[in-house]
Amino acid sequence: MKPSDLLLISFLGAISTTALADDGSDRSKQFLAEFRQQQQQVHGSEAVAQTPSAETDKTSKEAI
Repeated sequence: MKPSDLLLISFLGAISTTALADDGSDRSKQFLAEFRQQQQQVHGSEAVAQTPSAETDKTSKEAI
C-alpha cells in the first residue's frame, strides 16, 4: 500500500470518528436525566432498594 493511500485512509478514519463522537456526552447526560425522571415517576418518593448490611452478610455466611 502506498504511503499516500495509508495517509488518506487514516485521515478519513479520524474525521469520521470525530463526526460520530460529536455531542456524545450531551446525549448520554440527556438519556440519564430522562431515565432518572422516569424512575422517579414509577417509584415515586420510594427510596432505592437498600442492599443488605455487612452484618447480615456475615451471619448468613456463618450459618452455612
